[in-house]
Amino acid sequence: MTTEKQLLSSGAPSGHRTDHLQPVIDFLKAQGYEPATGDEFQYNRDGLGTYGFTQPLDVALLQEHFDFPPSLTLSHGQLFDSRHFLRICQDFGPQPARRFSFEK
Repeated sequence: MTTEKQLLSSGAPSGHRTDHLQPVIDFLKAQGYEPATGDEFQYNRDGLGTYGFTQPLDVALLQEHFDFPPSLTLSHGQLFDSRHFLRICQDFGPQPARRFSFEK
């Protein structure tokens, strides 16, 4: 039995730059994934938007369910949108600041 993959758009249909990724988020939540970033995208100072889950993403499961356009790539447990500078991945929470080599 072959299931038809859901085609994802590379653009945001209603003008919000994250709308086209909502089917992926909804699918993952239906599979039992728990949001770690307050059920929203969070943006860093460089403009990268991240929607985080508490668990690592099952890339193979996403590839089986969705047909991704070239601007959306899956690798190393994350989905990256190069066109809108967004990603969906496991969130590890705040990371400690990295020191410069000359700092003690």
